[in-house]
Amino acid sequence: MAGIGFELRKIFSRKTLASNIIGSIYATMTTIGPTIIFMILLFTLNKVMYIFNATEIESLFFVSSFTYEFLIAIIIASLFNTVLSRYISDKIFEEKEEDICASLFGAMTVTSILSGIILFIFCFLMYKKDNVSIYFLANYYLLGVLASNTYVLMTYVSALKEYKEVTFSFLFGCIPAIIVFFFTHLIFNINILISLYASLTVGFTFIVIMLVFWCVKAFGMSSNKYFEFLRYFIKYPVLAISGLSYMFGLYLSNIIYWNFSDMRLKISIFSTAPNYDMAMFFAVVISLPAFVLFVVKVETIFYDRYVKYISSLNEGTYDLIEKNRISMNNTIKLQLFFVYDIQLVITVLSISAAGIVFPLFNISNQVLSMFMILGMGLFCTTSMYLTVLFLYYFQDYRSSCITTVVFFIVELISCVICLKLGSPYYPLPLLIAGIISWIIGFILLRRRLNNLNSFIMCK
Repeated sequence: MAGIGFELRKIFSRKTLASNIIGSIYATMTTIGPTIIFMILLFTLNKVMYIFNATEIESLFFVSSFTYEFLIAIIIASLFNTVLSRYISDKIFEEKEEDICASLFGAMTVTSILSGIILFIFCFLMYKKDNVSIYFLANYYLLGVLASNTYVLMTYVSALKEYKEVTFSFLFGCIPAIIVFFFTHLIFNINILISLYASLTVGFTFIVIMLVFWCVKAFGMSSNKYFEFLRYFIKYPVLAISGLSYMFGLYLSNIIYWNFSDMRLKISIFSTAPNYDMAMFFAVVISLPAFVLFVVKVETIFYDRYVKYISSLNEGTYDLIEKNRISMNNTIKLQLFFVYDIQLVITVLSISAAGIVFPLFNISNQVLSMFMILGMGLFCTTSMYLTVLFLYYFQDYRSSCITTVVFFIVELISCVICLKLGSPYYPLPLLIAGIISWIIGFILLRRRLNNLNSFIMCK
């Protein structure tokens, strides 16, 4: 756990108010910096369309097409990222880093093919139904492929614990995107939708190039084992299922309501539920601090206990091993509940503040009521996922898969039921699925921690 952990421990070790503030800012920008930048970018693009007098149809079409494109990228990446993390860890342990670099290009190739097939279908349907411009479709296709590659590449850079490089790459990619939009729309007067997608395509091209650069710089030149990582899908199928079921489950309610709810709004080939999507967006925003808190606690407190425990396994007595195991277990439970508690406070305060703030921005009461439930749903879902991360950490892949699959199935069943009950019940599936899977995940984590000695010794 080098990189960010070393920097955070160095900053927080000063134990001053200033160091706590600096450490919190550093942790925020390195862990969720790209997410914040992306959200700011999305908000800015909406404002740009308003400033340049885009029609309501153009604005809705942009938001809908953009949402579908990046959801495709996220789901495809989720199928690979957990498996790739395992592959990268093994290759680092075996000191075969040239294979990591090779797998990077192999993973980009596979994700490009998968996303390319799906995006080609979308582009064909848009052209067939609405005779959408070829220039728009070309940029739409390329952006979707680049987005898929970006999410996969972030796994490699994150494995280096060099999160700040990811944030820097996203910031760097914004510069050419702004320049391209300026020239295409303001100087050459090209349609605003084509200009926006062209600028995003150029921006993400630079992001991908930068991320590849950081990986090649760290891992060196690649071997010829480009697709060796695919064997890990056979070796660890539960990892792929776990990652996919969590991410798919997270957005399952959106997908179902887009296509079957009474909130459905259809633009071209895209269906959305604007009020539900907006409430979900705000719920995701207020759940982000949990990831920062988790990284800080894991990297600065849990890591030291983990090192002591592993060291005692190699050279300590049983009493010392058990003492360090109990100390590590107590630390995990204490820090997890600390993250749970702080995030719960943030969620409750945010929901309370929304009742005052939302009316000031003319946000409807329906969005507010859904946000209140979705906020708590995302709190439970995020808590479940942080628990699952520890299951990954202690290689209990079966339990992590059980937890996320239960999350997916419960949400699916709940969504079907809530569709029949009506729109006031739409936010409930995420809350129900989050609570049930969180309880299951925590029980399974506690079982693994209690039997950790036997697992490691018999491995």
